[in-house]
Amino acid sequence: MFATQIRPVTDLRNHYSEVESDLERGPVVLTKNGYGASVLVSIGMYDKLMARQAIYESIARSEAEIDAGGGLDARKALSEMRATLHV
Repeated sequence: MFATQIRPVTDLRNHYSEVESDLERGPVVLTKNGYGASVLVSIGMYDKLMARQAIYESIARSEAEIDAGGGLDARKALSEMRATLHV
């Protein structure tokens, strides 16, 4: 997994290079007046999170389609693919 670090938001201004280095180990939670204010993540982690979110949204759309009576059962879908591909 990853290690979440907690830093005051003023560290962005006063110690940016340290905060940036911390991002290599995982998310950095920024606090303001002792409470969580925001979270910083590296570009790599952001890309992974967005890709995962896209998958979750696709699954949710598929489940909604199935719940609405749409979609095909696995045997029918496989049969149609075989007919289309002539295999």
